[in-house]
Amino acid sequence: MKKIPFSLIIGATLFAQTVSASEQNRTISYLTSWGLHNDDANVIKSSKVDTFLLSFGKWDSEGNIETSDNIASVPAYDGYWMPVAYSTWTQVKLAQPQKKMMIAFGGQTYEEIWSHLNSEAGREKVAKGLVKKLNTPFPVYKKNLKPEELVGECQSQNWDGSCNMGAYQRAGTVYLDGIDFDFEKEARLTEEENDNLLKLSQRVRELLGPDSKKLLSLTTYHVGADPVECMNNTVEKDCSYVEDKRSSHHGEVLSLLAKSKDVYDFFNVMTYDAGRNFRYKVAMANYARAVGDASKIVVGATINKQWAAEGNFVESRQNNIARAEWQAENNYGGFFVWTLGASTEQMNMEDQVDYINEMKTAADNAMGEPGKPGEDDIAPSAPADLNASVQGENIRLSWQRSEDNVGVTGYWIYRNSIRVDVTTTTGWLDRTAQPEVEYSYYVMAVDAAGNVSPASNTVEAKIPQEVIDPIDPVVPVEPVDPVIPVDPVEPVDPTDPSVKEWQVGVNYKAGDTVKYQGKEYRCLQAHSAMQHWSPAAVQALWNPIK
Repeated sequence: MKKIPFSLIIGATLFAQTVSASEQNRTISYLTSWGLHNDDANVIKSSKVDTFLLSFGKWDSEGNIETSDNIASVPAYDGYWMPVAYSTWTQVKLAQPQKKMMIAFGGQTYEEIWSHLNSEAGREKVAKGLVKKLNTPFPVYKKNLKPEELVGECQSQNWDGSCNMGAYQRAGTVYLDGIDFDFEKEARLTEEENDNLLKLSQRVRELLGPDSKKLLSLTTYHVGADPVECMNNTVEKDCSYVEDKRSSHHGEVLSLLAKSKDVYDFFNVMTYDAGRNFRYKVAMANYARAVGDASKIVVGATINKQWAAEGNFVESRQNNIARAEWQAENNYGGFFVWTLGASTEQMNMEDQVDYINEMKTAADNAMGEPGKPGEDDIAPSAPADLNASVQGENIRLSWQRSEDNVGVTGYWIYRNSIRVDVTTTTGWLDRTAQPEVEYSYYVMAVDAAGNVSPASNTVEAKIPQEVIDPIDPVVPVEPVDPVIPVDPVEPVDPTDPSVKEWQVGVNYKAGDTVKYQGKEYRCLQAHSAMQHWSPAAVQALWNPIK
């Protein structure tokens, strides 16, 4: 029986995005921090992968997060060099916002992270560290931007002061979409470790809030849902691995699976690294039974060498395609692949993408969803009813969502005919508008294929000077007997020459004033200054005052 495609409007993001059976028929791939090249982002954009697992992440006992080769760590700005792993996924995410980017935490390499969850205090630190990472804005840097694609101020100038568009410039900002727990160890996972991970995941959900669209997934060993009795090599019923020497991991996550159907969005089953005789169909049936929802169970495949008792081998392309097709025919949740990036078979990125795309096509066809012929060349409708209003020291824009045959992925914001930002919502706040200056704004919608809508209506707005610099009446204060003699505190004068230059590493608090590139700014919220959070670049942290 084949599944029926359906549509779902994602209300939290306030833009139309068609979600067909792909929400059930997921196409997931690990993306390694190693084995990537500078031009791979453009190739990956042509892939049919809808969810990427950035490999790999870990945490320490204090909840501090690290990722391999800093794939998910904001780099210090350098106009001539950016970490390839970081620039690859951020550029793909900016170009195709509908693709999900998750960090895969754990794996055998980082298996020590599970030991940091054995206390409530430890789990709380890790949960807050994970949520902080999910809420981190990641600037996207690209070379050779067009002037209208530049977001914020120029960050690298030529000798004559003009903007060096051949250097890396900021093209936008992206966020991570979720966390995958690659829950594995060389030794058998214990019931306590199962319980600790469940409590961590539930706490992360609580901290994110009920309206969050962030994803959580669980990746476990191929035999994790087998009956525990399968460790005995005389037992074969419902056993996915039936070699003479059985695995110590049979049934190790059964208790976790039974309790976590509503905690994780999907469950990846590592149905590889188990030899040519592994019964992946049995493993998938065991997982579906344990979780109670086959549509959340994702079958694993690898296009690289894998382990086998009789020696490493490479699965045939034909078998991997058949596996992707089989899961779709049987109402499972999709397939995931190890991996895009490093290849044991010396496949370049184009070959890897073609391979996974062929698997995706087979899965879609098995669901009766072959897709539309040709490319999407229909532009979204123009955003309607653009409105501008003054809110305190800022100008707020709002508009009605655009319609599209496939789905709108974002909106481009133009101020005085220059593109200044990109957003996925139907509202935007201009934090850099100067008082007594009239600005004009319009908005354009863009879809996943890059089709751009006609412009919205144009609106104008101006912040009155009295909003920025109100004069409070002097109220006389009756003298009181002081408990301690106290020197009067003079108010900070932002035009005073003693106002210091902005510096990296300084802990600024709300109300602090600094100078940066000849302008003066007031701090909006407390933070520790980082290279990429300059006053000119981050409107959420600084407001120009002169």
